[in-house]
Amino acid sequence: MTGPHVQVIATDAVVAHVAASAATLVVCADGGVGVGLRAGRPIDLVVGDLDSATTADLDAARAAGARIERFPEAKDETDLELAMAAAVAAGADTITVHLAAGGRLDHQLANLLVLASPRWMSVGIDAWVGHDRVWVVRGRLVVALAVGAAVAVQAVTGPATVTTSGLEFALTGEVLHPAEARGISNAVVSSPVEVHVDDGVVLVIGADAQSAHAT
Repeated sequence: MTGPHVQVIATDAVVAHVAASAATLVVCADGGVGVGLRAGRPIDLVVGDLDSATTADLDAARAAGARIERFPEAKDETDLELAMAAAVAAGADTITVHLAAGGRLDHQLANLLVLASPRWMSVGIDAWVGHDRVWVVRGRLVVALAVGAAVAVQAVTGPATVTTSGLEFALTGEVLHPAEARGISNAVVSSPVEVHVDDGVVLVIGADAQSAHAT
């Protein structure tokens, strides 16, 4: 039996994308509770130090049946990490994360690296970052993208051996390194796009996604 599809919502995520989710369990990271409420999502859990969540939003979520877990501001994990851990603890099979675009550079970098953490390597993870799409790929990704859409394949946590199809600059069993930008500025020439990772983990970043299946 597979676990639930969990939606993780962060502060200032795009309401329209949050509202369109088919996830069956909703976890909000701090101020993501306000986004979830505006999107009309049935919130199951709110976690974080809650410095970005309003009292009104927390009261509304609690009244609708959400569980609230407050953590100290001085903690070793970000609110996103707490939400991801909660999703995994709930037995998630897939996690779709909704993050804001822009903001503090350290938060942006940390959030993308958190998505690829080995702590959730048994779970399929994809994300909306503003209006851009991100997939964490450790095996195979097949995704329908518009021809001409920009795509990047970026190794994280270590070298990754990658083969692609459907992209202008194809990779065939080639090794990408985290400290190199070789995989960026690619483009879709045929759809669906396939990315095979034989060793390591990559972030695939693209736009205009219509559908996706990752293994």
